[in-house]
Order: sequence, then C-alpha cells, then structure tokens
Amino acid sequence: MNKFLTIIFLLFANSVFAIDIDEAIKSTIEKNPKVKIAYEKLIESRELIENAYNEKLPTITGTISGTYSTSDSTTSTATTTPETFTDKYKLSLSQNLYDAGEKDLEIERSKLLFDREVINFNVTIQNLILSAIEGYLTVINYEKSLKASNKNFDSVSRFLDETKTKFDLGSATLYDLQNAESAYAIAETNLFIAQQNYEVSKITFNRIVGLKAVNLEDVIDLDRNINLNSFLENVEKNNYSLALLNNDIGNSNLLLAKEKLNNKPSLDLSTSVEYSDSGRIDSGTEKTNGTIGLTLTIPIFQQNNDKSDIRKYQSQLLQAELTLDDAKQDLSIQASNLYKNYLISKSNITSNNKQIESIQTSLESIQEEYNIGTKTINELIDAESELLNVKVNLNTSKKDMILNYFNIMALEGSLISSFEKYLPEYN
Repeated sequence: MNKFLTIIFLLFANSVFAIDIDEAIKSTIEKNPKVKIAYEKLIESRELIENAYNEKLPTITGTISGTYSTSDSTTSTATTTPETFTDKYKLSLSQNLYDAGEKDLEIERSKLLFDREVINFNVTIQNLILSAIEGYLTVINYEKSLKASNKNFDSVSRFLDETKTKFDLGSATLYDLQNAESAYAIAETNLFIAQQNYEVSKITFNRIVGLKAVNLEDVIDLDRNINLNSFLENVEKNNYSLALLNNDIGNSNLLLAKEKLNNKPSLDLSTSVEYSDSGRIDSGTEKTNGTIGLTLTIPIFQQNNDKSDIRKYQSQLLQAELTLDDAKQDLSIQASNLYKNYLISKSNITSNNKQIESIQTSLESIQEEYNIGTKTINELIDAESELLNVKVNLNTSKKDMILNYFNIMALEGSLISSFEKYLPEYN
C-alpha cells in the first residue's frame, strides 16, 4: 500500500473528511456480499482439485448380509422343515492400474479451473475497489461543488440585497434588479442541485462500501510517471481479461488431450474376500472365498464419437486463441484511450487552475470598479458565476484524473496488489 498511497492534499485540499480511501477499500472487501459470493465459489472450485486426486485412490467396499430360509420336504417315510440363516461378509477392492494419464490430466485441469476462479475473484475485488474509489471521489467532488455553490449563493444574495437598496434609492435600474433576481434564482437552483447530488453520493457510497461518507481524508498518490509503452506491456502480461482467455486456451488443450486418450487401453485390478456361515440355526457350512482379477479394456470402435469430440475441442481451442488475439487488440486501443484521457484530465486541471487565477484577478478588479460605479452589478454577477463554473470543472477534472489513474492500474492488473492485506486467504 505504501508504494503508491501518500498525501494528495494538493489535489483535494481542505476537505473535512477523515476516513481515508484505505479504510474505505478495507470495508468494501470485508462487507460487500459480492466478495463473499466470489469467495464461496473459490472454496467450491478448490474441491475439484481434491476430487481429482481422490480419483486415483482405490475403491474399497464392505458388505454384510443375512439370509433366512425355510423349506418343507416330504418323503414316503418323513417330513422335514429345515431352517437356515446364512450370514455373509465381503470386502472388495478395485484400483485402476493404467489409464494412459487421463486422471493426471484431470488433476491438472482442476487446478486450472481453480486458477480461473481466483482470477474471477480478483476481478470481483477489483471492480468493487474501483466502485469504492469512484464513490469516494464522487462524495468529495460534490462536497467541493456544494461549498462553491454555497459561496456563490452567498455572493449573489449579497448582490441582490445591494441592488434592492440601490433600486429603492434610485441608483439602480429595474433591469439591474431583475438581473440580480434572476442570478439569485439560478444560484439558488444550483445550490439545491449541489445539495441533492451530495446527499445521493453519500447514500451510494454507503451502499458500496458499508461506511458513511463522513470525514474522509484524501490520501492518494498520483506521483507516478506513466509511460504508454510500459503500460501496454503490463496490460498484455497482467490483465485479468487476458488471463481468463489464456485459462480458456489451457482448458481447451487439456480437454483435447483427455479426449485423445479415450481410444487408449486401460488396466484395472479387482479383488475380493468373502466369508459365509449358514449354520446359525441348523448345522450348515462355512465358506471362505477370495478372488483377484485384472481387466484390460481396449476401445475398438466408439461410433466415431471420439473423433467428433476431438474435432469439437480442436475448434474450441482455435476459437479461444482467436478470441485472445482479438482481445489483445481491443485492450491496446482501450489502454491508449485511457492513457489519453488521463493526460487530458491532467491538462484540464492545469488549464482550470490558470483560469481560476485569471478570473479571481478579474473579479477583484470588477469588484473595485463596481464599488466606484464604473462596473455594473451584472458584470460582477457574471464574473462570480464564471468562477463557480470553473471551480466545478476543476473538481471534476481532478476526479477524472484520479479515476483514470486507478483504471490504468486496474487494466494492467496492479490495483489489487495495493490492497492485498484486506483479501481473505484462499490458498
């Protein structure tokens, strides 16, 4: 975490928040039900590995049975009714001795399927982290907009009061008064919108993270110099979507290899030991039997289904390889656009800061000229409104830059590593 998180008050200074993004992510991972569902899928998938290993073990069964029988027998000299009760105990063992490596391939495939669930788990975590970050920044952004709208509303309210006074004294025209009232109505609406946006953003943040968006502290480091070529290389090596597609290729290869083994012979051992006693009621006999056998199975003809399945898996493998190549090209374009948007948002921040400096200087000048009567109230209101708009644009640009930064980390597969300490154990 320390490798990329540090103070960023230069971007969002003087916020009243004190829960940092670190705590927000921690709460998201611990409380969001999507994480719990993905974790249970990991546990379920891990059992596939256990079952694959168990398939190589022998099968041992034991049976106990008891049989009661009676019959009437009549001869010319006597009638008899013999009764017997036979109890039987049997222990059987069967073990595959040779399967051409099919069970080993299934073990390898079960590990591959588990790896796939690990990737899906990371994708779930990554998406929630991005949602938490976006919710976190949205709250901050709307808080800043609310502050700016409040300040603008206070200024316009003061201008309206001054204009009313001047109108009553005859030094302001009806047109000036109407413009001031119009500006007041716009400022009031902007303030209401900012308040509603802020409240809704807090609700959304709480839904994702499980914490109230109160007292958050900005602790995100964007001091990293991003190089496009390195970024594209990292995407191709570490992107989760590409990892899933590579997993599909591996799975198709294993299925194809298993299918080719269907026409290979197999050798199985079977053995059993049996004891029976039929003399529990009347006199009878005791028997002890033991058997051992080897079975060699040689596939000769399987209705050509094996050849059809081989062609099917070969086609699936080719599809997976083509899909991977196509996805790499799409991700390259996506990464380039994301990098471009990141640079644009950084440029917008610089531009907005310069605009704010210029407008504030102009506003001070207009205020002085307004006080001596050489500027109108409309010009003063227009300057205040322009300053508000640029400040809102600045906050939006800051939010966009940070989101672009984290989306770059997500695309190249490095986002989760910054929050590993909050992930549940699954190995």
